[in-house]
Amino acid sequence: MIAFRWALWGALLMGIELLAAAGCGKGKASGSSSLSPGGEGQEEGEHVVAPMDDREAAQWAAAGLGEPEELMRLVDLVGCFGLHERAGAREELRPTAVHALAYCPDFSELPWLVQLAASKDDTEARAALETIDDLAARPRRATDPEDADELHTGCQSLLTLARSTSQSRQRRVLAVRALRMLSEWGCVRREEVPKDLDLK
Repeated sequence: MIAFRWALWGALLMGIELLAAAGCGKGKASGSSSLSPGGEGQEEGEHVVAPMDDREAAQWAAAGLGEPEELMRLVDLVGCFGLHERAGAREELRPTAVHALAYCPDFSELPWLVQLAASKDDTEARAALETIDDLAARPRRATDPEDADELHTGCQSLLTLARSTSQSRQRRVLAVRALRMLSEWGCVRREEVPKDLDLK
């Protein structure tokens, strides 16, 4: 009887050890999923950016040539936030991301585009303003956008840029043009838009 109890106790201990080992194995596997193929995770702030697979890398390369169809395919593949996320992790992807955002179905990344429009890089700023212009020119949807907060925030930031005399006239003109179209979306009043710039 005593021998039977010792055998049962040994079996229980072995089972516990096996479960503990399995748990450790799971922890390692889930931890490695956030690493890039080179063994290092890419981070934007505290957010870990998932490694790019071959399909996505190929689509970024194709979209980098600027063809509208390829840019639209990139949006379909990674989404609007995905464009912003990748551009934040890899600066060389930013021009492609900015151009692709013109094909996003919403204004979720408008605040980021306005941030780029106010940057020191004139080429980047102009590209961002042209993308904003493309987004603003789209027909207004019948329903309220789900991205209402981002639209309002982006419009107010763009209005600040349009009013800023420290910005170049070219940037301000493009901002005013976009704001007049965005006023149809209700994120800014038309009378708030500066009228002292020649839009011709």
